[in-house]
Amino acid sequence: MSSVSASVHFEQAGSHLTAVEIVRGSRSPIIASLHRSLVALGIVVSSYTARTGPSEIMERVVFERRDGGVIEAQLSEATKAAILELVTQ
Repeated sequence: MSSVSASVHFEQAGSHLTAVEIVRGSRSPIIASLHRSLVALGIVVSSYTARTGPSEIMERVVFERRDGGVIEAQLSEATKAAILELVTQ
């Protein structure tokens, strides 16, 4: 099995998690798995973009809580952990 390199950048407004940018050495998008994990946490995707290069894909996901609130503290940490777990699989 080959290893896929990845870079993850979390974006925040103050202490509130707002988005993630994932660059992976793969052409296969991770959004489907990521979306399932986010919904399980009560987070919805408000915007998604993807760009592919010769040997990588860059995905940017902007999200918010299902109830329209901000993602802070414990929910922010749970969200980051879920994303990192998926990216490193």
